[in-house]
Amino acid sequence: MNLASLLETTAGRGPGSVAIVFDGSAITYVDLLQRSRRVAAGLSALGVGPTDRVALWMGNHPAFAEALYGAWHVGAVVVPVHAGLTEPEAKHVLSDSGAKVVFAGGAQAASARTLASSVTTLERAIVLGDDYDTFVQTSGGSTAPDAPAIASMSADDLALIGYTAGTSGVPKGAMLTHGNLFANVEQMRETPVAFGPDDVVLCILPLFHIYGLNVVLNLSVAVGAKVVLLERFDPRSSVDAMRSELVTVIAGAPPAYVAWVAADIPSDAFSNVRVAVSGAAPLPKEVLEAFRDRFGVTIWEGYGLTETAPALTTTAMGGVAKPGSVGRAVPRVELRLVDEVGDDVEDGDPGEIVVRGPNVFKGYWNRPEDTDGAFLDGWFRTGDVGVSDDDGDIYIVDRRKDMVIVSGFNVYPREVEDVLRRHPNVGDVAVVGVPDPQTGEHVKAIVVADPPGEDVTAEALLEFADRYLAAYKIPKEIEVVGDIPRNAAGKVLRRELRT
Repeated sequence: MNLASLLETTAGRGPGSVAIVFDGSAITYVDLLQRSRRVAAGLSALGVGPTDRVALWMGNHPAFAEALYGAWHVGAVVVPVHAGLTEPEAKHVLSDSGAKVVFAGGAQAASARTLASSVTTLERAIVLGDDYDTFVQTSGGSTAPDAPAIASMSADDLALIGYTAGTSGVPKGAMLTHGNLFANVEQMRETPVAFGPDDVVLCILPLFHIYGLNVVLNLSVAVGAKVVLLERFDPRSSVDAMRSELVTVIAGAPPAYVAWVAADIPSDAFSNVRVAVSGAAPLPKEVLEAFRDRFGVTIWEGYGLTETAPALTTTAMGGVAKPGSVGRAVPRVELRLVDEVGDDVEDGDPGEIVVRGPNVFKGYWNRPEDTDGAFLDGWFRTGDVGVSDDDGDIYIVDRRKDMVIVSGFNVYPREVEDVLRRHPNVGDVAVVGVPDPQTGEHVKAIVVADPPGEDVTAEALLEFADRYLAAYKIPKEIEVVGDIPRNAAGKVLRRELRT
């Protein structure tokens, strides 16, 4: 059940087939396997083995896949870290997870080395470049790395801890097992948007996000597809890559489709594409329709969470890309809409989406109370409110949580509020999400000055926030007001602030 076997099996099936195309270079499945084995050998030499945590703090790069499968090879638990996190944010993830080793990109190099000396459990930071190349090259021979045998793992063994925004302002780690990730790969293989060994998949999603990691990378490796990996997204250069590599499958988030529709690119740019899927955030109706009308490609929208590995639904299950709908449950996912006490709502009424299935996580890392609160009689509470139409297709209409979704990334207001409150001239603050045509939503902060009348500028607050928050969490709007509306219990009336 070890996920590293996905790569072993596919490399054995087609030794000459290409696994990844990156920056003009092709990496075969055999090459990827050999390099992942070297990573495994190096980790083993460092004393890393089953249940040890290995963090991956980098953007899209082939080394992410090498380190991912190398870590799984020795039975380690992978901790993907958002590449845009600041040093204090990353320190929490590394400390909370108890990571023993961190693989870091060049942009994270200085911070990773600093954290290696300040995080108690962290024994080694391996930075892309000469450091990483030396680590890989000295871990084994040119063709037969001295890697240990693949660790024997069960379906219930932990494979990954994915950190997601927490209501308390502190990110918490969702524990996903080998069985959870395997299950979602198999579930997606049984949907109408599944892809196979002849497909060429454009990966513009970050691999540190569960969507890119499991639905794109792991699924591609499982079926032997070619992944065209882009380090960063640009609408025009991505089209060039699609044309040169004859891309047949696109997996993206709404901001990418928004950018393609807005860009000056030819209508035949997607002529080879047979499947386009969107997830991580709601896809605007006008974007779905404009993309289909202009490029002749239907976008199949889906829904999921880090805690569900991630895919729960897709419009492809019903065969119709209904605007605003996220479709129906993928195979072996059970989905209900319930009221506040857990009873099923009447047909057509909104209710919280609760789910169960083999892809649902086992709980939050070292947070038993949060884990207990996340489940209702064995059903995972998503915190999202949906309604079902007569065909059984789901529409997300609200969130019970205060979470803001920016370009598919979760932001909890509490985390941003806690940072802004540290500013000496902020007396009170509330954060909300407001619609944004490019990112789905953006963060808006409503601030009360301290003392009253103090000249608090947006520029000063943004500069302050930039020290502690990743770019996607930083408010795009800051409004200074006399007071913040609250109810009798003192809770912020966020609905009033969004209007």
